[in-house]
Amino acid sequence: MQVAHTLDIALMGIPGLLIGLVVGYIIGGIPSLRVINRLSLGIAISGIGGLILSLLLSLYFPIGSLEIVFVILSFMGGYILGLILNWTTPIKSGPKNHTIYEPDDDDDFDREIEEALGGHE
Repeated sequence: MQVAHTLDIALMGIPGLLIGLVVGYIIGGIPSLRVINRLSLGIAISGIGGLILSLLLSLYFPIGSLEIVFVILSFMGGYILGLILNWTTPIKSGPKNHTIYEPDDDDDFDREIEEALGGHE
């Protein structure tokens, strides 16, 4: 197995960097996504996108495992740069109040209502 030249490796990283930049810019501007969602999306998109891009580049260049890792890392670098360029703070959602109904409390509740209204004892 022969390692590609340095210029070929650099040329393989440019498409991943640009596509990652665009995807990161789009996802960074969505305020409804939390920080953890943006980071997990970045890891998933960079891994899958880098693999697909390396498969496409393998049609034109001989690609080994080192080059595949480089393409994935360049995709992730572009994604992080896009996030930084278009970062929107996530929307803070307030605490969610829930009413929990338990059937055991039903008899006590009915008795308290009757007592409060001066009903049957």
